[in-house]
Amino acid sequence: MQNLLFSHIYTNDMRANMIQKILSFVVLAFCTFSVSAFPVAEGQQYSRMGRPVKEAPMVVEFFSFYCPPCMAFSREYKVSEAINQVLPEGTKVEKYHVGAMGSLGQNLTTAWSVAMALGVTDKVEHPLFIAVQDKKSLRNEEDIRQVFIDAGISATEYDAAKHSFVVKALTQKQIHAAQSFEVQGTPSFYVNGKYILNNNGTGETSPDKYGATVAQIVKALLLGKE
Repeated sequence: MQNLLFSHIYTNDMRANMIQKILSFVVLAFCTFSVSAFPVAEGQQYSRMGRPVKEAPMVVEFFSFYCPPCMAFSREYKVSEAINQVLPEGTKVEKYHVGAMGSLGQNLTTAWSVAMALGVTDKVEHPLFIAVQDKKSLRNEEDIRQVFIDAGISATEYDAAKHSFVVKALTQKQIHAAQSFEVQGTPSFYVNGKYILNNNGTGETSPDKYGATVAQIVKALLLGKE
């Protein structure tokens, strides 16, 4: 189980107003390790998974549009972007949506599949976060569709993708991945199907330095310097 300060744990009695109240604390609560603390150490920057996932992507991120820390990691801390800079050319973080939270959680997993299929994840990720958490404007599937349209994706293109075999397959892939990695909270990052990053494993408080430090931890794990 990850440290609760940086993970959104799924429980049945969560209340949205409580989430918003603790957001400012969640995204600023860090431990006291520095960038110079390499090589990384198990139990500090990462934990070893009990059951490794075979043939996993180099780095997998699980997130939810209902998760305030996920929004902060995407918008302010830009963690995935920083990790992408240390990955081999042509490789990037695989981002999977977890539909276990929120009334439209499963619909948003499908929407993320549409975004992946159309290659527009960069266009709709932030608007979807804003619609869910800031504006609270998503009430049904039509509202999700409108976010895509407002981002420049035509209604025809969205509808065709949503009902395609590719999107159905991508949705099942995300669901299966969350089960295989035994995801308990978000945001969560897995490296080589063997390690899960400790979101509190850095001592950086600035968005730029935090993302860069996480990227170096990932790089060290990929190079086998654990």
